[in-house]
Amino acid sequence: MKTMIKTIPALTCALLFAGGHAWAQEPVAPAESLPEPLPVCQLDPRDSSRLAVEPCRPAPPVQPRRSVAQVIGRMPAQRSAPPAVAMPPLPPSPAVPMPALPQAIGACDLGGCRDTSGARYNGTGNATLDANGRICHRNGAFVQCF
Repeated sequence: MKTMIKTIPALTCALLFAGGHAWAQEPVAPAESLPEPLPVCQLDPRDSSRLAVEPCRPAPPVQPRRSVAQVIGRMPAQRSAPPAVAMPPLPPSPAVPMPALPQAIGACDLGGCRDTSGARYNGTGNATLDANGRICHRNGAFVQCF
């Protein structure tokens, strides 16, 4: 048992120094059994949404890539803030009433509906009028006047 423990590290070291792991090395095939290289990708002249031959390989680069040093410039100096220009006040706008909150509909009949507080909405369908003559829109179980 002691000789087996001593030989395992020795075999591992021999494999590592010999060029890596023995199970990761693949035998090299003879030159005549290597597959042909794939053709360069080109579009089909009849249908430009397809390739002429599939599978294909990308075209080789026109020029070899070269490394370029990255240049990071400084940010320009901050100038002072532009002067504040006083704006004249806006003219008063006409009073526009805000739409009322949607009210839940309680019951409907042929002439219109009533909400849960008892207010009447006259009309059929989604467009109705309230008691003040405002246009109201019915959306499911709610009605909102504008």
